[in-house]
Amino acid sequence: MHGMNYWPPTRFPTKHDNRHYDTARMNIRYAEKSSTIHDLCSDIWAQIFEYFDIMDLFATFASITDAVDQVLFNENNRFLLRGLILADGIKDVPESIPFNRVISLTLNETSSLEVLQHCWELRSLKRIGENEWIKWIIRNIRQRNTKLNQLSIVTPTIESILELLMPLLSISSLRRLEIHTDEITQNVRVNTLDTVPSYIEQFIFNSGSTIDWNEFSHTLPQFTRIRLLSISLIDRNQKSVPSFIFQNLRTLYLGLLEVSFNWIIQLLTTTPCLVKLKLTGLVDADGFVVNQRWICLFESAQTLLRIFVNVSLERNDESYHCEKIQAPLCTLNLSLICNGDDNDCNLYYGTVNRWWSLRGMVTKP
Repeated sequence: MHGMNYWPPTRFPTKHDNRHYDTARMNIRYAEKSSTIHDLCSDIWAQIFEYFDIMDLFATFASITDAVDQVLFNENNRFLLRGLILADGIKDVPESIPFNRVISLTLNETSSLEVLQHCWELRSLKRIGENEWIKWIIRNIRQRNTKLNQLSIVTPTIESILELLMPLLSISSLRRLEIHTDEITQNVRVNTLDTVPSYIEQFIFNSGSTIDWNEFSHTLPQFTRIRLLSISLIDRNQKSVPSFIFQNLRTLYLGLLEVSFNWIIQLLTTTPCLVKLKLTGLVDADGFVVNQRWICLFESAQTLLRIFVNVSLERNDESYHCEKIQAPLCTLNLSLICNGDDNDCNLYYGTVNRWWSLRGMVTKP
C-alpha cells in the first residue's frame, strides 16, 4: 500500500506578500498604540455609566481609576444619577453613593427612608407601598424637596382620593402625577379641595375599580393648568356632566365601562381646547356604530383633531356585517370586526350575542 504523497499548502500571493515587515518592529508599534481602562477619559466613562444600574455602578466601578472617581465623586462634574431603585429586601445601600446627585428614585415601602432625606436634587420619584405609608412619605417630601417634577404612586388600595391629593397639590414644582391602584375602598366626598390651585399639567389615574366621574370631578377644579388627563375606568352610572370647564386640556384618555355616547358628547363641551381624544374599554353599542355621532364629537370640541378608538361591544345584530353599517364607518377610518369565535359568545334565551371590536383613528372632517 503506497503512502500518501505530501505537498505543502499552496500560497496565494496578496498585496502584503510584496511588503517586507519587521515583526519585532510592528509588535512594538502596536504595543505603543494599545489602550487600557486607565487610558479612558472621564467623558467616555460618563457615557458608559448611563447603561448601568446605580447600585451596580458604585459596587463595581468605584475607585478602579482616577477618571472613574472624577465622574462618580467629583462635585464639579455634575454627573447626575438616574434610575436608583430601592426594591424589596435592599437594606444595605452603598455609602459611597452621592444621594445629593440622584434625580430619579424608586422607593419601596421596606426601603430605608433616610435615603430620601439626602436626595435634594430629586426630579422624579416613584413610591410603592400601602396607602398610609404613601401619605406619610408625601407629607415629608413636600417639606424637603422643591424640585420634584414627576411623582408616581403605586398602592394596592386608596381609601380616599381627596385625602391623597390634598398634600400633593401643595408641591409647586410638581408637573406630572400618576396614581396606580387596584381598588378604591371609599368614594370621594362631594367637596372641593381647600388649597391653592396646583401646577400639575399631566394627571394619570389608573384603577382597577370603576370611578364615578361626577364625584371625581369635584377634585379637578384645582387642576387649572392640566393639559393631559387619563382616567382608566369610568363606569356607566353617570349623571349630567359637572359645569367645570377644562380650559387648558389638550389630551384626554378615557377607559369606558358601558358609558353612553351622549355622555361623551356632553363631556367634550367642557373641553374647549381639546386636540386629542382616546377611547378604550367596553361600550354600549348604541351610538358607537353610527357614523354621524362621531361627527358630533368634533362639533362638541371645536379644536378636536383626532379620536383614537379601541373599544369592544356585545351585540346580536348580524346587520353589522352589511354594507350599510360598514361603509360609513370605513369612511371615518373605523373598522368594525366580529370576534367570530364560537367559544367567546353569550347565549340569551336562544339569541347568540357576539363580541365586536371597533378600532381606528377618526380625524376631523
